[in-house]
Amino acid sequence: MENNTIIERIISKERLQPYFTHHKNDQEKAIQHYKSNILVSEAFYPLLSMLEIGLRNSIDFQLTLRFNDKNWFENHEFIKVASRFQIDRISDARSNILSEKKEITSGRIISELSFGFWTSLFDTKFEMTLWKTLRLAFPNCPKEIRKRRTMSSKFNSVRKLRNRIFHHEAITWNLDVIQEYEKEILEALDWLNKDLVNWLEGLNHLANVIEKNRKHIE
Repeated sequence: MENNTIIERIISKERLQPYFTHHKNDQEKAIQHYKSNILVSEAFYPLLSMLEIGLRNSIDFQLTLRFNDKNWFENHEFIKVASRFQIDRISDARSNILSEKKEITSGRIISELSFGFWTSLFDTKFEMTLWKTLRLAFPNCPKEIRKRRTMSSKFNSVRKLRNRIFHHEAITWNLDVIQEYEKEILEALDWLNKDLVNWLEGLNHLANVIEKNRKHIE
């Protein structure tokens, strides 16, 4: 118990308070739930990693073809339709690469651009300019639902989950919702490339982690 009190002080009471509230101020249960939240968050890493990498590389491939330029992100035609947000994120990526004393290459720019940058390309603003190209990044998505708004909704929802995980926030209040997120990510991966889901088979342990930790969460 004394160890848990020290942990509570180091982690901060404010961060742990939602867990205490959920477990009616039972310190032991709150700490166990906090640990379980870390494990479930960790289990999302393979899914989120593959989705982010797959999405950005698929979009990069299509925009390279569209503008006939591997540096499409600085192509005049792209800049003309981009918003200030995209332009600023590209500038930030370039600055980050230079700060590490590395040569700026198209591959490094693509890797440096945030998930928020890629999901922003599905904004309403691009319905008439980029969507006709971007839809080709999802060859396995049924045509009746392969809409810009579908992608915007799905990927922005996943982005919010990703941000909560990467900012070490609680995600385990509703395990049904967590399992629905897994389905959403797997579906998005399948839309990108049918082999991605099979490739993840040995890496995705989310269901097992949830079951092992269910008693500490519910």
